[in-house]
Amino acid sequence: MTQDSRPSPSLRDAGRAGLRVVAAHWRTWLRAGVTFQLLTALVAGPAVALLLRAALRAAGVPALTEASLGQVLRHPVAVLLLLVLAVVATSAALLQHAAFVLLARELTAGRVPRLRDLAGQGAAAVRRAVGPQLAILALYLLVVAPLGGFALGASFVRALEVPAFVAGELRKTPTGTAAWLGALLLLWYLNLRLLLLPTAVLASGRTPAAAVVESWRATRGRAVPLAAAAGALWVLAALCVAALAAGAVTATRVADALWPAASPVVAGLALALAQTVVVAGGGLAAAVVAVALLTLLSVHPPVVGAGPAPAGAPQTVAVVVAGALVTGAAVVAAAGLTAVPEQTTLVIAHRGATDGAVENTLESLEAAARLGVDVVELDVVQAADGGLVVFHDTTLGRLAGIDRGVADLTTAQLTATTVRQAGHESTIPSFAAFAARAAELDVPLLVEIKEHGRERGDPVGDVVAVLETHGLADSSYVQALAPRTVTEIETRFPHVRAGGVVAILRGRLDPGATDFLTIEQGSYSPELLRQAHTAGVQVFVWTVTDPRQVRVFTRDGVDGLITSAPGTALEQRAAVAAETGVSDRLADAVRDLVS
Repeated sequence: MTQDSRPSPSLRDAGRAGLRVVAAHWRTWLRAGVTFQLLTALVAGPAVALLLRAALRAAGVPALTEASLGQVLRHPVAVLLLLVLAVVATSAALLQHAAFVLLARELTAGRVPRLRDLAGQGAAAVRRAVGPQLAILALYLLVVAPLGGFALGASFVRALEVPAFVAGELRKTPTGTAAWLGALLLLWYLNLRLLLLPTAVLASGRTPAAAVVESWRATRGRAVPLAAAAGALWVLAALCVAALAAGAVTATRVADALWPAASPVVAGLALALAQTVVVAGGGLAAAVVAVALLTLLSVHPPVVGAGPAPAGAPQTVAVVVAGALVTGAAVVAAAGLTAVPEQTTLVIAHRGATDGAVENTLESLEAAARLGVDVVELDVVQAADGGLVVFHDTTLGRLAGIDRGVADLTTAQLTATTVRQAGHESTIPSFAAFAARAAELDVPLLVEIKEHGRERGDPVGDVVAVLETHGLADSSYVQALAPRTVTEIETRFPHVRAGGVVAILRGRLDPGATDFLTIEQGSYSPELLRQAHTAGVQVFVWTVTDPRQVRVFTRDGVDGLITSAPGTALEQRAAVAAETGVSDRLADAVRDLVS
């Protein structure tokens, strides 16, 4: 039987090959894995950040946001730097993948290579891939794989994800839910069929386009088994995470109970151990996957020999440096575990409490007040006659089932419109009626001014006038997505707390003259919070529903959490306030580490 006529290896064969090769050479894999991840963290990540800062500086903007994106893309130097960034990021992701694949190829053949030999092979593979077809790899490594949860390359590409609020908004309607699920299934299918793309480029020297064809051919009829294997790996990872968290927290709980003064030290050591396990375990898991993928593309069975691992000062130094970095990071994190926020985090009900009411209605306002939230967030949009109503969308399709725009109907028509959501029913309230009820309930408001592009008169002035009429101007907040609207509020009404809504933020924070910023949780970082507080600006994060994230943001001292689950947020805030040790914080830190 010729090589071409041999049957392709099964998934079971590939998995067994991966386990056999990694078991035989696990010391080599550990040293190599630590080195690869260390180089990525110390070189690729900072290089990408530096290029982004240079592009933003060239365009004359402090940060990349949805408002500044157009200005950045209109500047030729900024665009060139972003293209270089894409090449560097793609090459880094491919190079880290290459390190595992090429090491897998050598060990599968019974050879134990030196680190510098692998580096040379990886650099050569990347050079072969650089060219017009690099865009194919960039699309896969930086977009398709991270969005589908299949990011096997450099760790910094894993931060690319669909913002949580997008999924939340889509899932509010049956059509949106179907579209969201369909997109997820499509991404998963594409990832399963293109799983072998980087491996084919690296191991066989194919062009990216040819590698796409090869991966598609090799995975034909295997989508379901591959999905099952990915699901099994996910379950195994979840069990390992639970065991890791339990083990790391147990000793700290004992210290909390018997020797509270020593708890931060115990927590720091536990976190250092957890970080070490994550780095080592992640490297070994990537090794098994690399051998398995290589086997799926190969007709030769692996030659497994437990030959000696190469001694090399660079690898030893890398392990020592990695250990020092891990320990240092753990010490810093442990110090953060004992930090106490200087202020109470506000719980802000997103469009009111919607568990038992339609969003942005008087019932949702009253439900939020009964829960005891600090602030109720709402959306205000202008009607055809200049009146203001409380409604999020610019059309009535989602909640009212009517194919009409808000700008086409008068205030009277809109407030007579029935809206339905999750089995509940109500009518659209006017902003004046909403504000009057909020004043009766003594609930401050976070008013977001929505624009449909056909505004007339003075909508900003009208919003402030309603707040002043009902005595809410001093206790409430007004925000907008458009920077010019925020500037108008600050200029004309300095006594009103005004803020900007930012969905995407990458780069240096520049709050301007705003009193607060509302940022999507995917753009949040403790450093951003520090910059804002240094500038005297509050930070609200939206839309936070995960209990762990509520606890983390509360401990960080975020000024406000805009949440669609206000009851849960209030419970988690109370739980954080009642903490007397550091074990609960450590548990969340470990989960955040492995996520």
